[in-house]
Amino acid sequence: MKSIGWSAMLAALGLGLLASCGGGGGGSSEPPPAPPSGLCATGVAFGTVARTQARVGHNAAAAVLGCSGAIGAPRWTQTAGPAVTLLSDKSQTISFDPPAAGGYAFDVAFTDPAGTARTQSVALDVAAGPSLLTLRASHSVRMGGNASVRAWPAAGTGVQSIQWTQLEGPAVSLNTRDPYVAIFTAPTVSSDTVIRLRATLTTTGGATDSDEVLVLVERHVQASPNDASALWAGDHVSRVFPFRSASPYADHLVPCAYDAAQRDSNLCPLSRLPFLAQQNGGAPPTVEQVMDRVLVSHDWLGRNFETFLRTQDTQGDFRRMLMSTTAVVLGTHVRPSFYFAGTGAIYLDADNLWLTPSERDTVSEVPDFRSDFDRDLQYSGVWRYVQNNQSIFVFFDPRSRVNRDATYLLYDTGWLMYHELGHALDFMPPSAYGALNNGLSAWANISPRFFAGQLASDALRLQFPLTSAALAGLAQVKFFGVTADATQRSYAPNEVALFFSADIATDEYNYSTSREDAAMTLEELLMNRRLNIQRDVAITDKIGAGTTSNTLIVRWGQRGRVGSAAIKPRARAVAQALVPWFNAGEVDNLPAPLQMRAGESWTANLALPAPPSARATEMALSVREQQARLRHELQRMAHQRHERTPLFLQR
Repeated sequence: MKSIGWSAMLAALGLGLLASCGGGGGGSSEPPPAPPSGLCATGVAFGTVARTQARVGHNAAAAVLGCSGAIGAPRWTQTAGPAVTLLSDKSQTISFDPPAAGGYAFDVAFTDPAGTARTQSVALDVAAGPSLLTLRASHSVRMGGNASVRAWPAAGTGVQSIQWTQLEGPAVSLNTRDPYVAIFTAPTVSSDTVIRLRATLTTTGGATDSDEVLVLVERHVQASPNDASALWAGDHVSRVFPFRSASPYADHLVPCAYDAAQRDSNLCPLSRLPFLAQQNGGAPPTVEQVMDRVLVSHDWLGRNFETFLRTQDTQGDFRRMLMSTTAVVLGTHVRPSFYFAGTGAIYLDADNLWLTPSERDTVSEVPDFRSDFDRDLQYSGVWRYVQNNQSIFVFFDPRSRVNRDATYLLYDTGWLMYHELGHALDFMPPSAYGALNNGLSAWANISPRFFAGQLASDALRLQFPLTSAALAGLAQVKFFGVTADATQRSYAPNEVALFFSADIATDEYNYSTSREDAAMTLEELLMNRRLNIQRDVAITDKIGAGTTSNTLIVRWGQRGRVGSAAIKPRARAVAQALVPWFNAGEVDNLPAPLQMRAGESWTANLALPAPPSARATEMALSVREQQARLRHELQRMAHQRHERTPLFLQR
């Protein structure tokens, strides 16, 4: 079970660069990488590049490249010019919006390909504006990873068209179906390589403006999909670093939790990176102890996650559940979120944690790889969380520069944490803490129970089995990419609704694996009883390119399905096994499900059981905003991922 990369997209995209160099030596070659270009083609070991002809209102950027090998531990500091905020100061590429004309200078400290500590200086001259278009943001991505760049017309600008062009680097295939965003897969390269992209805006009045951005493709070899002994076989491992450099686990977090070089022969023992449950003699960890286990792609992720724990974990559930993990990985290129028994860690998508427009700029907009798996089916299955007849998935238009209050962290992250930590508790329940062996890895401690069928999810499957073979088959199509057969392609929404309503799952996702069945049940139970937030689930007509929440017709649906009399015993069993501090008697207090009104829209069914009141709000939005709102909900629906079992132990 592993990720499936995005296929290549369409069309074309381009920046001018200043370069400074150091050292000597050439780039390595390994088929089928592109040959070195730009700075690394000169035979240097490392060097820096910076945007030329930058001006106020346009993107400004600089990067440090490794030509004969990898750059380690980059850290940028500003040394001259109007003060700017560098959200990517610990990556190889910095990007900022210059607030004023003038000279800007930065130092970057790093370890060069030979392992020597270095510091290089980079200077940029920024001219005055004005500008009609800003690209956000220049950034780094490891080869094979997916990258996105967004075009931002100046406020009030009427847009006739946005055209993308690639100016430099190995040719990439761009998805610009939304002309405001360019998405591509970083090519295999023989050394760190710059891809320069340009977007040209034409206004409705006929004026034009262009901006340029750089994406640095890092030469970083991932584990082969065919390497059965590799922990991350076929998966993309992105760059992360310890949020707390002074953590006692700082030196162990990357090699033990998120490193493409991890193999079955070199998994870290718990003596090197223990479960959080082992720190306080079984007592819940402090927020500080949790943060000592956090890896991030950007510091803002750690800050916001810490805010979430301090302000939103009012009943201590999340800290208690985190006891079954070794680490938390927060990344702008982690998509979808997942739990991995091979490391005992959880991996969360940064899109759930941003609070400012600048933070959002750093988050990948590449869709979940499963987005098109159900293309041959004739129905859709949707869900959302609601409170007071309003969806908690508040829509923040991706074309607007908006801030979010910290309270939204609970709405966007709470359900996800309950889900992924439900997996962690399934594989490492509190009842197993006392038998942990520090001489063995997380997986070696987990695997005996896994292979003996002793997980709570195994017991759930045996005691309260799901019975719909049709939905089990459809789940393989929707969540694992199995090709739909003729019968599956023929199912109408009403037929699928009959299958689902007659069984005891809380969501279609329950049918993907027994692990998801347990995690979905626990997630909905805790959201309801801890946060007073209920879950909607529905079978609808097929979602098409022009569908909005206001035109999506519900054929069957329920709010709070976990409160069904037939499902409550399952919820109680899962809670007793995984969250023993939770009063399982709370299951009896779950309200009975509310039935949705078949034949009405997904938006209209927000108001239950009262007559629809939300329709007017949706209708007041433009069609594009309506479509974007539904896509936002669909994106949240896709953020879950099946638990990942190490490939080398599936043989």
